Amino acid sequence: PLRGYSCVAGIISRFREVERFTKICCLIAGVAATLLYFVGKEPIIRMFISDDEVVYYGVKMLIAYMLSGPVIGMLFVNMNCMQSVGKAFWATILSVLRQGVLLIPLLFLLNALGGLTGVIYGQALTDYIAVILSVLMWRKCIAQLP
Repeated sequence: PLRGYSCVAGIISRFREVERFTKICCLIAGVAATLLYFVGKEPIIRMFISDDEVVYYGVKMLIAYMLSGPVIGMLFVNMNCMQSVGKAFWATILSVLRQGVLLIPLLFLLNALGGLTGVIYGQALTDYIAVILSVLMWRKCIAQLP
């Protein structure tokens, strides 16, 4: 809301300050969460299940999923910024790309190339592609701001 208010009020400097602060907070929280999951991966999985084989695969999957943990917040901040400046369509495109258009075909490709191991890394790879696209799209949006 603060970003939206700042943009509508024409206070672009405040908008940029809030954006920067939010991205720094997301990066710090993402790194902290990733470290927590890497350090406590097995105990975290064992809180939900005790079968050793499931825990083994769960640990592999958690590691793969958390590879994008430090940067995924950037995607959500960029999407929220786009919504704040009236570019909700582009934010929606990014969301659909991440969870469907990119992920599903990538899972099939990674399965063909690496089997289960490839599939396990699908979400992290999709997240990195979506983050890069969001940065490029957000830069284009910024260039159009007054």
